Amino acid sequence: MLEIQRLKVTIITDNGTYGFDENFTRGLNFIASTDNTCGKSSILEAIYYCLGFEEIIGGQTEKVLTPVYKSNIKDEEEEYAVLQSSMLLQISNGHDVITIMRSAKMENRKSKLITVFYSPIDNIYDKDTDKDDMYVHSPNAAQHEKGFHAFLEKFVGMTLPVVATTDSTDRKLYLQLIFSGMFIEQKRGWADFFSAMPYLGIKDSKKRIIEYLIGLETLSNEKKRNELGFEERAIRQDWGSVIREINAICFRENCQVQGIPTEPQVIEVGISNITNIVKNTEGGIVLEEYMASLREEYDNLFSTEPKVADNYDQIEEELRLTEEAIDNLEQQRKEAYQKFMAENLAINKLNANLETIRVDISNNKDAKKLRDLGAEVDSLALKDICPVCHQKIQDALFPEQDAYTFMSIEENIRHLNAQGQVFEYALKSHQENKRKLDALLTELQAKLSTLNRLAKALRNDIYAVDDEYAESVVYKKIEISKEIEDLEKLQSNLQKLFSTMDALSDRWKKYLEDKEKLPKKKFSSDDDTKITTLRNVFIKNLRRFGYKSLTTMEQIEISKDTYLPVRENFDMKFDSSASDGIRAIWAFTLALMQTSIIHKGNHPNILMYDEPDQHSIVMKDLKSFFDTIIEINVGQTIVAITIKDSDTEEAIAALNPDSYNIIRIGKRAFVKMSEKME
Repeated sequence: MLEIQRLKVTIITDNGTYGFDENFTRGLNFIASTDNTCGKSSILEAIYYCLGFEEIIGGQTEKVLTPVYKSNIKDEEEEYAVLQSSMLLQISNGHDVITIMRSAKMENRKSKLITVFYSPIDNIYDKDTDKDDMYVHSPNAAQHEKGFHAFLEKFVGMTLPVVATTDSTDRKLYLQLIFSGMFIEQKRGWADFFSAMPYLGIKDSKKRIIEYLIGLETLSNEKKRNELGFEERAIRQDWGSVIREINAICFRENCQVQGIPTEPQVIEVGISNITNIVKNTEGGIVLEEYMASLREEYDNLFSTEPKVADNYDQIEEELRLTEEAIDNLEQQRKEAYQKFMAENLAINKLNANLETIRVDISNNKDAKKLRDLGAEVDSLALKDICPVCHQKIQDALFPEQDAYTFMSIEENIRHLNAQGQVFEYALKSHQENKRKLDALLTELQAKLSTLNRLAKALRNDIYAVDDEYAESVVYKKIEISKEIEDLEKLQSNLQKLFSTMDALSDRWKKYLEDKEKLPKKKFSSDDDTKITTLRNVFIKNLRRFGYKSLTTMEQIEISKDTYLPVRENFDMKFDSSASDGIRAIWAFTLALMQTSIIHKGNHPNILMYDEPDQHSIVMKDLKSFFDTIIEINVGQTIVAITIKDSDTEEAIAALNPDSYNIIRIGKRAFVKMSEKME
């Protein structure tokens, strides 16, 4: 909770020291004067300013304060220059009492500096009083230890949620925003609900404030949903990235992994136990078997006679078979290249067709929109009439015959959308074929290069001297040894990637478990109860305050999207009179606190109203407003009011004198301290 206990303002001028020093109590407090320009708003400004909430009145630092704090003060008909001004605000959280000091004009002290004394005002200069200097309106003032709003959040006992911002980051819900729904200032505050709320980049800020104040679980649930959404996208992205890396390293070795899930899954036994690594030979072969055959071939080469004379016939036969294999591969490569170019041509045509369809859909939608809006433009085409021959335009190029039924623009749009889906499906198919053909061409080229090198070595052996060593045998040993080494490296890298996928599988399982724990509905039963309470209390307040702009209050609902009052899904204040707009603000700000009290929400149980009797409010309704505040009997409400007629005086006088505290202002709020002492 937050309770204002005392405010002391000191303004030093060239005509002496002026000031204000008054105590506030729990419950209802009036700051009252008989004239509208006596300084009541300046007193509330000092409270805002000491709490670092001056953004509610229009800006930051002393710039938003009235001249009395920073330039001149008027005394009777004379004006005197302000030399120095500061404020002391004593507040309590129900257990501890502190004093906040902030200056508006003081040499060698910036207005963003706040000093917190851990004592009441009367004891701030005692030797055993601790104090801390803090800052406001600077980066991290809501988070760091020396940030005043971070301190105030903890002191008041609030735990602010982290919410989304317009720049796609997450930040704390600022105190300035929350208190803009409780501190209604005179200039802008009576225009609408939260109308004086500063812009601080929080997405759906009004909604977040209400959620927090009445303690809706949707705030934490939505945060969890957002976090789970980020986690899902991260896992999917990482899973896809690992698969792409697996495909890339397998492609280099003309291999593939079969059985790997393309989407995240819970795999208890591990990825390596549900997949096979296959070498892309004819028909395919498991990599382990292929590597075993390579090792066997390598061992057999050691038993082969190394000299040409010993293997001449074998070398000739091997050269013949190698050249046949080269011719076969060349033919395969030629056919694959022709198919590759055909797929490329098909992709280009499909892309061109899709672009045409997109343009046609856009044009049809524009035409439909203009026609539906009843556009009064001099265009016969929009009326489905040819501007040349003035005959009806059909959505097809067939000759007009009675036997045909032509499509309307709406049907044409649906047809084009369906056509686009077919083309997109075909495009993906052709793109996949192109990818496979590209891989095949790369594989064929690699095989051709290997066989050409082998053929060269075999020819060298045929024309070599009989007692020379066979170059082809040595070449084969090197190639086989290198291939075994590359495949072993592939296996090692794949095992690392499989381990990464196993970790992602565990994350996916945790994600599914957390997702299952979330409420199936947006609102829990407790949330529904709180929203119902807010509506009922709000309507009760409206009736009590004499709201007449609606024939029946049953039309009013609390929007499940914004948590603001609506009538038939429109702002209920749309058709309200000016005075009923004021009544609605009374009713809603009180209802938020009442709902929080009933359901143990997060409202700090403090309200401030500057001149609530706007637009000639009927005095009996104003008295009902005061009676409601008194009946709540929890927290604190401060009302600055001008008692300019007997009706207002009577409305306050009719209250139980023990139920409120009144601070009466004379001609001016800030008086010369010598006069006050007298």
